[in-house]
Amino acid sequence: MNLELLRKLGESHGVTGSEYGVAAVIKEELRESGARIYEDRFGNLFAEKGSGERTLMIAAHTDEIGLIVKHIDEKGFIRFAKLGGIPDQILPAQRVLVHGMKKRVHGVIGCKAIHVMKEDERKQLLTYDRMFIDTGATKEQLESCGVRVGTPISFVRGLTELENDLIVGKAMDDRAGCYVLIEALKRANPKNRIVTVFTVQEEVGLRGATMSAYAVKPDIGIAIDTTIAGDHPEIAEQDASVKLGRGPTIVVADGRKDSLGGGMIANPLVRGWLMELAESGGIPYQLEVLEGGSTDAAAIQMSQSGIPSACISIPSRYVHSFSEVVSKKDLEGCVELLVKAMESNPPF
Repeated sequence: MNLELLRKLGESHGVTGSEYGVAAVIKEELRESGARIYEDRFGNLFAEKGSGERTLMIAAHTDEIGLIVKHIDEKGFIRFAKLGGIPDQILPAQRVLVHGMKKRVHGVIGCKAIHVMKEDERKQLLTYDRMFIDTGATKEQLESCGVRVGTPISFVRGLTELENDLIVGKAMDDRAGCYVLIEALKRANPKNRIVTVFTVQEEVGLRGATMSAYAVKPDIGIAIDTTIAGDHPEIAEQDASVKLGRGPTIVVADGRKDSLGGGMIANPLVRGWLMELAESGGIPYQLEVLEGGSTDAAAIQMSQSGIPSACISIPSRYVHSFSEVVSKKDLEGCVELLVKAMESNPPF
């Protein structure tokens, strides 16, 4: 696999609403792919290849969970809001990059030391509103760097290879999806019009996919994202049955816990077609009903007068942390499945 491309994507900074650096990497990588590349005014990046009677839209989101400056006190300590679903307990001591308009400033998330906490404080969950970012700079120095209310803040983590073909890095949700979409588009000789969309602002409400689907007007929609791999201690198999290394996941349904509201029920024809492609190509795959989240497919299927849609997810341990673990085997399997989808005619 192209590990350096995945590294570039994963180590790029692109919190929700500030995805431009990721788009630059994608545009450069697709420059000689033969695809027609263009952007909309919202920041969504499109790469179009092939022609035919039908249009297949395949989306992967470029944004990552992150933070945004909410307040800077007189001593230069930054209070922040969260962009996307970040568990509070993983925030303390994380290293961050504050993206000032004139200069990017490194910092660390601080909180009261455990030594001076009262006994009841030690037993409580430390919430993000009791944390702050320490850059070492004064308020005046931060202002001279172009840091102000609304400045985006990303997390600093490199990509590392683990044993048994595993990879750990930040923002695998959804740079892993961007990676497989890029690789598939480069390899494929489409039989229909393929429009790959690298969407923005997925983590705060599937915003980029919503408007993209209206612009593309596809006949079929597919989202590429990551999903929860539960093959580790402290999680029951019935709560997360997907495993690393067993192939990409074809999502049957997803949405809110207890009701699957607000999510997607995959179109059975699209889902069946993807399953047939995987089976005919000898590509291992998994099926999933996911409670507790959704993807761009939920927005695509609800646009226009309704678009038959499905989702292919890449198994990932520790989703929505800054050290998400994925498998090279699953990434390659997802690329192969997408190439087959691009090079075939849906039988419906």
